[in-house]
Amino acid sequence: MAIVYGLLTSLSIGLADLFGRRVVNARGPIAAGVALQFVAIFTSIAALFVVDSSFGVGDFAIGLASGLGLGVGLWAYFSGLRRSSSAVVAPLVATLSAVIPFGYAVVRGADPTLIALLGAIVAVGGLVVITMGGGRVEHLRDGIRWGMISGLGYGFGLSIVIEASESSGSWPAVAQRVSAFALMIAVARSRSATIVPPQGLRAAALIAGMLAGGSTIFFLLGVQAGATSAVVTASLFPAVSVVVGRFVYRDDVEPRQIAGLGIVLLGVIFVATG
Repeated sequence: MAIVYGLLTSLSIGLADLFGRRVVNARGPIAAGVALQFVAIFTSIAALFVVDSSFGVGDFAIGLASGLGLGVGLWAYFSGLRRSSSAVVAPLVATLSAVIPFGYAVVRGADPTLIALLGAIVAVGGLVVITMGGGRVEHLRDGIRWGMISGLGYGFGLSIVIEASESSGSWPAVAQRVSAFALMIAVARSRSATIVPPQGLRAAALIAGMLAGGSTIFFLLGVQAGATSAVVTASLFPAVSVVVGRFVYRDDVEPRQIAGLGIVLLGVIFVATG
């Protein structure tokens, strides 16, 4: 089940790009981040009625801390998509988002099989191949810079939430989104940025927020079932993001990056069989 939840996480994140980037292109990454986090709060609250969830102050605090990382990660991710190509930004974010929590899970006691560990290495290697793909030089530099910031934010946020208890259910997800929303509001105020999407794009913001909120819940359920497998399979979202970027937003995608996606899929198969 950990692999299934991880795949659902990656699918939710990738599809959120389909709708979220419309708001990014129209109002910028701050407005998109505010709208997405706001809607995701209610998605997470709704999950409390579906997933068995026991409130605990410690788990809620873990969620709040995790949300700061996710808030930074989302803002930097959208900033990178606006300035560069999804084929550069998304894989780099996913590489760090996979390596940091995976390493943390192993350090804290997770015991992956050898084939699963090799699969994780292969998957991360494929993500590196994608990241090293082309695109114009200035776009590559922008993509790497914002991708690094985003990946470190996501890596922290996804690592610390592993400490939440299994009985916490969706409560850490609620705390994550509340914290991330507060962070985005603070950033918006400091820059006097518009935070309300235009009327024609509010439906897109709503769908993106629902998908983002769902991704957090799937990830929490996944790490509770099996941290290492969930972390690696959740990092598959670049495959969806790159497809969306290429066919919907006309991002630059090179053959090397397509090959990298194939390597990632091979690595995930190893993780699944391990």
